[in-house]
Amino acid sequence: MEILPYCRNVYYYETDRMDVVSHTNYIRWMEEARVSFLNKIGMSYHKIEEAGFMLPVLEVKCKYKQSLTFGDSFCIYSYITEYNGFKMTIYYEIYNKDTKSLCASAQSYHCFTDKNMKPTRINQKAPQLHDIFINAMKVTYSELK
Repeated sequence: MEILPYCRNVYYYETDRMDVVSHTNYIRWMEEARVSFLNKIGMSYHKIEEAGFMLPVLEVKCKYKQSLTFGDSFCIYSYITEYNGFKMTIYYEIYNKDTKSLCASAQSYHCFTDKNMKPTRINQKAPQLHDIFINAMKVTYSELK
């Protein structure tokens, strides 16, 4: 499956007095990219929730490499790096679209729960959804980094 990365420009309100993006915005961008990625693989949050599951964030890690500033264009490449039907890890690479430089790399860790936030295994309860996540681990991007 070949998809495009999530891309947009840095907004003014996302910067600090030094005209640099505040570190907290990278985490929000990861969520934007994750929602976009899940939509592109055919597994929107809406579809996950309609099936009776939730996908809470357990942990987030981010390594900042190079700053983005107001007006910069960036792209986020998202990959499922670990998935076992119960837990999932998504890896993100955030690139400056114009310079192609890596600005941050990050990971978010998730688990599947039912609507009552009780951990559950979708591979056992929803094999058709499980297959979508398995296939998403083979995603490639049609745009070069």
